[in-house]
Amino acid sequence: MKDLTDDQKERSANLKGMGCSRKRVEDARFTQGKGNYVDDIKLPGMLHGDFVRSPYAHARIKSIDASKAMALDGVVAVLTAADLAPLSLHWMPTLAGDKQMVLADGKVLFQGQEVAFVVAKNRFIAADAVELVEVDYEELPVIVDPFEALQSDVVLREDIADKKEGAHGPRKHHNHIFTWEVGQEAETNDVISNADVVATETVYYHRTHPCPLETCGSVASMDKVNGKLTVWGTFQAPHVVRTVASLLSGIEEHNIRVISPDIGGGFGNKVGVYPGYVCSIVASIVTGVPVKWIEDRMENLMSTSFARDYWMTGKIAATKEGKITGLHCHVTADHGAFDACADPTKFPAGFMNICTGSYDIPTAYLAVDGVYTNKAPGGVAYRCSFRVTEAVYFIERMIEVLAIELNMDAAELRRINFIKKEQFPYQSALGWEYDSGDYHTAWDKALKAVDYDGLRKEQADRIEAFKRGETRSLMGIGLSFFTEIVGAGPGFGHRAPRHDFSGAGPRDDLRADPCFGNRPACG
Repeated sequence: MKDLTDDQKERSANLKGMGCSRKRVEDARFTQGKGNYVDDIKLPGMLHGDFVRSPYAHARIKSIDASKAMALDGVVAVLTAADLAPLSLHWMPTLAGDKQMVLADGKVLFQGQEVAFVVAKNRFIAADAVELVEVDYEELPVIVDPFEALQSDVVLREDIADKKEGAHGPRKHHNHIFTWEVGQEAETNDVISNADVVATETVYYHRTHPCPLETCGSVASMDKVNGKLTVWGTFQAPHVVRTVASLLSGIEEHNIRVISPDIGGGFGNKVGVYPGYVCSIVASIVTGVPVKWIEDRMENLMSTSFARDYWMTGKIAATKEGKITGLHCHVTADHGAFDACADPTKFPAGFMNICTGSYDIPTAYLAVDGVYTNKAPGGVAYRCSFRVTEAVYFIERMIEVLAIELNMDAAELRRINFIKKEQFPYQSALGWEYDSGDYHTAWDKALKAVDYDGLRKEQADRIEAFKRGETRSLMGIGLSFFTEIVGAGPGFGHRAPRHDFSGAGPRDDLRADPCFGNRPACG
């Protein structure tokens, strides 16, 4: 048999390693201005769309007068919810099992919400026409605090005010979306009640706004002769767009072609379906010509899908020696006006149940309450978060407050509680299987690389110098150790809680899923 050792060495040398320069094959066309973005697409006879957006976060719409806009030369149509309602196109499904207004139906629920869609011969005429549409609003009380929302008599989602059941179970309040829980509540509470040491903390992970280079946009072209629809757009999940377009238009999925060219960044906010996509499709179907919609930067900042906005309250129990015995986490999740969360799973809170982190925690419980407020909808997986980022922030902060409570070095506390190498594959208290890992070795190498002992000495010296009045320069040391879930699809239901991008769930019939089916590699 041929000895491949030399070949392997040669390949390794050619590949080099971390930190080496890599040739980027796509750079040439971008630096030469040859990128193919959605706004670069120009089709014969193409019209342009623009939105009338609400200046109010919560208001009832008393009337919409589009007569002045329609009188403007070059305006083809002004669409409102009243125009879409006979075709059942004024609401659309969300990826989280909720429904969302395409155009404001009776009232608006967040500032910047889409009220009317103007279609004109060019974008400048469309923008001028938007200013001519007269909307009479009746202002309503605005709620932007999720805790206030759960106590308020103000009903935000009047369309589902009397619904006792949501997509994920019972609703506690008219502004409540869901409660999702996992773990052992009674056992965890018992462990915490009898623990030597308990540390508590409330952590707020602020609302984060993705801001890609290119804003959202789409170009829809309906060919009425052969009954086929083509849609170009800033799509991170084109199959989802095709499915929603099919559900709304009645056009079979195999007759809808979705093209995602260069999209100028996404960061998760281009996974979901926006009213602009739907309106461009509807306008093309009605007019029979291509229709383009491109949002401007201000529209993007007001209405694009956000990430996070989580209030996380935790209790962590441990022995006097620092061994963690239990973890309790409750999350109040602000989902804005609609539950449009773009999680890739059937878990309403994504992968928040990785909140036990890299630690051997025998007993744990997690509960998440989703809440409606007068903010833009969203809950996207910002930079592949899927709520992993929130979970890491939570557990690492809980480790820090426990270290303070125990008067123990935070690095040593982590070392005591890491999952041991011989414990892998490890089953977490919240249902995850960790494939492999050697956390202690990785931790030791990291601490050695930064000279952790030296940093601690320098920190102590500065504190003493500060006490003597010799310096005002103090030094903080931040520590973090996290396990990330990579790869999520329907192919690993036998090893971990089932995830399903398409929402199809277990089926007796055959289904071809367009998404990948990798099992998560934790560690």
